[in-house]
Amino acid sequence: MKHSILFTAVFSCVFLLVLSPANRALAQNDEEDVHKMEEVVVTATHKMKVLDTPASISVITAKDLEKIGAKNVAEALRKIPGVIDKTASNDALAIRGAQSSMAGGPVILIDGVPQKIGDSRYDNFNFIPVSQVERIEVLRSAGIAYGPGSARGVINIITKKGKKDKLAIDAKTSYGSWNTTDSYASVSGGIAKWDYLVNTGYYGTDGYEDEVKRKSSALMKAGYNFNDNVRLGIKGSLIKNYQESAYDFKKKRWQLQHFRRDKHFPKSSTDNTLWWHTEKDQDINTLAIDFSYDDSSAFLNSTVSWTDYQEDYKDLHEKFIKSKNVHYDDKDQDTYTFTISGGYNFDFEKVRYTPSFGFNFEDINFDQKRSYPNDQGKSTDKYKFDVDERQYGFFWDNDFLFGENWGLKIGGRVDKAELEFEDKVPTKVDQDKTMYGWSVAPSYHFSDTANVYVSAGRNFWFPTPRYYAWAAERGGDLNRPEDLEPEESLTYEIGYKHMVHKAFNIILTGFFTEYKDKFAGVYDDDGNWKGNKNIGEAEIKGIEVEMDGRLYSFFGYRLAGTYLDAEWTSGQMRVYEHPSNEKVMCGLDGYDITGIPKYTYVIGLDFYPLEGLRFSTDVNGYGSYYVDYVNRIKYGAKTTVDANISYNIKNWEFWILGKNLFDEEIERIINTTGRLTSANGEYDNAYYVQDGRYIEAGVSYHF
Repeated sequence: MKHSILFTAVFSCVFLLVLSPANRALAQNDEEDVHKMEEVVVTATHKMKVLDTPASISVITAKDLEKIGAKNVAEALRKIPGVIDKTASNDALAIRGAQSSMAGGPVILIDGVPQKIGDSRYDNFNFIPVSQVERIEVLRSAGIAYGPGSARGVINIITKKGKKDKLAIDAKTSYGSWNTTDSYASVSGGIAKWDYLVNTGYYGTDGYEDEVKRKSSALMKAGYNFNDNVRLGIKGSLIKNYQESAYDFKKKRWQLQHFRRDKHFPKSSTDNTLWWHTEKDQDINTLAIDFSYDDSSAFLNSTVSWTDYQEDYKDLHEKFIKSKNVHYDDKDQDTYTFTISGGYNFDFEKVRYTPSFGFNFEDINFDQKRSYPNDQGKSTDKYKFDVDERQYGFFWDNDFLFGENWGLKIGGRVDKAELEFEDKVPTKVDQDKTMYGWSVAPSYHFSDTANVYVSAGRNFWFPTPRYYAWAAERGGDLNRPEDLEPEESLTYEIGYKHMVHKAFNIILTGFFTEYKDKFAGVYDDDGNWKGNKNIGEAEIKGIEVEMDGRLYSFFGYRLAGTYLDAEWTSGQMRVYEHPSNEKVMCGLDGYDITGIPKYTYVIGLDFYPLEGLRFSTDVNGYGSYYVDYVNRIKYGAKTTVDANISYNIKNWEFWILGKNLFDEEIERIINTTGRLTSANGEYDNAYYVQDGRYIEAGVSYHF
């Protein structure tokens, strides 16, 4: 069926091209006049067009989010080359395969403010309502603008703001599978020198696995424009997020086959006792003040922010299995950030030079308390802890343009991270690290619409507080907190960007990354897990491509694809030997890194048969990947198909969309050590079920 899907998509494209008049004019829709490579991005040391940036960066606009019917940020990000969905019990995206076990991946920013939530720093971005998003910028290259963590990429989510002297009223509602509702309303505009935006929204679903999600949100932004170059803004957002999840207990094969879509399921084929669900109730409040100055000579940007995160977490999955293990976690985090950056544009006739400087500060205070309602006497000392983390960073970037063609970006960065962890045992950790990063990128513009560049850069990923805590609590001599080092990456990249024509635009990137001190789980001789530590080195290389165009007034296309080769070059891991099911130590040199498919792609076709009418279809695919460290368990390739038909008339839009139309069964499999159910047994895999077929109808109004 997969081959027939691809054949149908290609045949449709060829059929329309053959039947169409050769001299059909290209569409002149105003919304298509600005190509994505002409978009000015802020996820850099200073504002530049995507075309001119000597780095691998992609932009997802609000209109893109509408076209694909994205219900959350992760859905949209999966369409980007190099972005791999590794979601299991928590949201997890890996950019170019760079991620560690039980920790977040790329740096997540909202309007430039880092989102580092909790002690494990999972990728908590799906609580951000899509209706608030103006665009998303995804930086895959090693950069110096955002410090530790950007070795794994940067995802900057920019929220909407009002436009001066333009009143806009937007409202949307939709209903889809699994009793899913998605509604929002917003008002934005400007009065005199003020601009403003108010956005409220609600999202609710019973979920593919009967996993309830309820999200209410409000965003308020206002800005005072002293003139065309100077703006002072304030932003406040409130988000309430509730979720019931089966993901905190993974299904085994029998449960997957018989209770795939159930949140609660029997313990085994011979035991009807139910595994239960977990509940998560989150409140996220943010207040930020920003200042910007930008003219032809100088620029300055600064933001100060406070984010309060509160979570009530109820782990109920053993409610009927072993009730004493039911526990509640009360989590509270306050984050304070300050960033400032600026520069000056010098013009020396044949040489233009823009130096940029920046400083950032983060102060994160996180505490957690745990209780066992059915086992009041159980000690919770190691689960009641405080984390204090501070990071300071400074960068200096230099951007040269020699004549009209040659460019050079070269810069450096220094970061200092300080972390204090203390529980009631008492276990104490007090660590600080200083990291030095750099990047250099020469480029050549062989026309106003084309750029080729090469780059090299060094960056880091600083371990999460939970890594240090596990080392202190469990590691012993095998994994000491003071031995943990930041993960270091050295990336080489070559890129080509060309806006050839409305009918053909291309971004092509090749890269090679070396990782030192890469993290993975560690076990003692008896098979006891001792936390995560630096175990070895790895190499990841690949090719990324983005192509799009509007061939005719009624037909356009999109293509995004990635080829990845990720393998260990050194390190050891304790794994289960087959068929004895006994643990042995094994070298990792030459083995593929787990969970990273060899390729991913999206093929999109857009048809405009009548004025106001649009039909789109996307074919999404990814290759097979290995589940275990020594590459004995493979998860096969998957292909899904999405489709969307919409009709615009005056200020109204109506649509019907479908995702995973052929209801492909997709899971995330976990069994990194290759454990068997017993000697000579089957693979003891754990399965996290992803969404199945989804159908939606909706209407929106824009004034």
